[in-house]
Amino acid sequence: MRYKVTVEYDGSDFCGWQLQPGKSTVQGAIENALAALTGESIRITGSGRTDAGVHAKGQVFHFDSAKDMKGKWQSGLNYYLPQSVRITAIEESDQNFHARFSAINKTYKYLFLLRDESALWRNRAYCCGNLNVDKMRAAAELFLGEHDFTMLRSAGSEVSSTVRNVSVAKISRCGDLAVFEVTADGFLYNMVRKMAAALRAIGEGKADKKRLLRIVDAKESFSLVAPPCGLYLWEVKYE
Repeated sequence: MRYKVTVEYDGSDFCGWQLQPGKSTVQGAIENALAALTGESIRITGSGRTDAGVHAKGQVFHFDSAKDMKGKWQSGLNYYLPQSVRITAIEESDQNFHARFSAINKTYKYLFLLRDESALWRNRAYCCGNLNVDKMRAAAELFLGEHDFTMLRSAGSEVSSTVRNVSVAKISRCGDLAVFEVTADGFLYNMVRKMAAALRAIGEGKADKKRLLRIVDAKESFSLVAPPCGLYLWEVKYE
């Protein structure tokens, strides 16, 4: 039987999602919990990787098991998982379901804290001080549509195409937080964190929409990358 699972996690204490020998990862924590619960060695497949320090509200993975837990999968896994990782939904799925290849789009959110420092948010948002949120909001719209995002990716992964279609790109204000939300049919390595860095530069008055347009049109390079602490994999959508 194949299971589709949604998981949320605080990435602060992990070296990312993917298994790494001798390091604490989210995938490793989940596979250890599965082994403790079932007595089986089960490999999970996620919708994608998140880097060290990146969080998730709606990461999705699948796994196969012949075990019948009679509806106890979620509570059983959460019993063995650390408090920083929680299974929020689990369901039986078609055997053809694939957490990565069946996805039609993903949504990320990036949190800017409009203060210089915070004990509460230090590992959960990018402490930026005062930013011009109106300028950031107007600039975010430039990401919409199909573009070659070559200049908004970091080296480190091989892809057949750097063209992506962004269907949502917006900034909202919630108290001391400015929240950048972006949905696309796929993302390049560090693409959202580079988008966030560009928006911060605009909010600080160090860049403008004309420069961002050149970057989005792959006519000007951009080297800055926002820190991982503000990034959340928010939702993975399937047919």
